[in-house]
Amino acid sequence: MMQMRTGVGWQYALTDLSLILFLVTASGLAHGMAAPPKPPRADVMPLVADPVAVWRPSAGAPSLGQWLASQPRDPRQRLTVIAHYAGHDGAAASSQASALLNSAGKIAGQVRIVIEPGAASDLSAALTWDAYNAGEAQ
Repeated sequence: MMQMRTGVGWQYALTDLSLILFLVTASGLAHGMAAPPKPPRADVMPLVADPVAVWRPSAGAPSLGQWLASQPRDPRQRLTVIAHYAGHDGAAASSQASALLNSAGKIAGQVRIVIEPGAASDLSAALTWDAYNAGEAQ
């Protein structure tokens, strides 16, 4: 009669642990691994609400301050100044946007400035409704 000998040595424990590791790894691969989050893209536009009213500088048009004074205002509205620039240097567009805001004075209220590249240099302002309550940090 043949007798089988079963062992209780460290080889059996290592075999069991290896099998468990294989099953856990296979299960993880079967369910898919979560991809690491992608960093935000630099060319994504900031969230700007739909405009209520738009102002553009032109001959004979009221100044930004006069235009703002004629608009019905709400504390939830924000003035968004958008300056486009052609080329690679946005410093001039930034200076134009700052000068425009300085000319409007305190009537401008809460302001968002967007400086972005465009096909041509352009400056505009819009009253928009914010998606968050006035006074909350974004």
